[in-house]
Amino acid sequence: MKKFILLFAMVCFLTSCNVTESIVFNENGSGQFLITYEMGEAMKVFEQSMGGGKSDSEKEEGGETMDTTMVFADIMETYKDSVAALPEEKRLAMEAVKDMFMNMKMNEDEGVMNFGIGLNFNSIDDLKDINEKIRKAQSLNSQGDQVGSMKENSPLGNFFGSENSKTGYILTENSFARVTQIDIPEGAAEDAMEELFNEEDESNQQFMDYFENAFYNVKLTFPKPVKSIDVEGAEFSKDRKTVTYRINWIEYLKNPLVLDANVKFVDE
Repeated sequence: MKKFILLFAMVCFLTSCNVTESIVFNENGSGQFLITYEMGEAMKVFEQSMGGGKSDSEKEEGGETMDTTMVFADIMETYKDSVAALPEEKRLAMEAVKDMFMNMKMNEDEGVMNFGIGLNFNSIDDLKDINEKIRKAQSLNSQGDQVGSMKENSPLGNFFGSENSKTGYILTENSFARVTQIDIPEGAAEDAMEELFNEEDESNQQFMDYFENAFYNVKLTFPKPVKSIDVEGAEFSKDRKTVTYRINWIEYLKNPLVLDANVKFVDE
């Protein structure tokens, strides 16, 4: 039961939401990386599990709204004395992500709760350690330790926030590639999948219900039109400079490489 509660909480935090990985490239190779967790549905599920519904007075007052962006470098400068007093692990995490930002958008009445972590980069080389930076940024959240504990008690730990999973990006004059590298002991992935998708485990079926409606979205915007992409079902903007695709979480769990893509640009 304890394991089930931990897994359920992790699902609500990490997988009952849609995730969007967005990269916008400028002509000079700079751009912005942003990964957004859309947790509105998870928030509704949580409210329902706690009894759901609001009183008439609460409805009249309206729910909480928030739209804020926090730049780590600014926080470190403004609260430098407090940062210096942090435990070494937290302080080093702040130093590692000082060039990143976090944003939060919330509208309780509309069921919106989006949490984003981003980086304004000068070149694609700045993205080589993006997975590690995101993990460190998440660890600064007050719930970071709880989520870490949840992952340790879950067969999903190999794929969510694991140091063994890295995403690389390659940009040339004529192409772009998203490449996932997973370095785990031989047989570990198979064992994790066998445990996760064990149909005899009733709790697993509940997770599958959540996963069915959860997707990982990738949105790529380039300064030049896209000629082709080797992802079935990908959609293009009218000018073909933006391409988007999404993968169901179940398919992603079975094979994280399904998020990878090779893009060819239109010859100019």
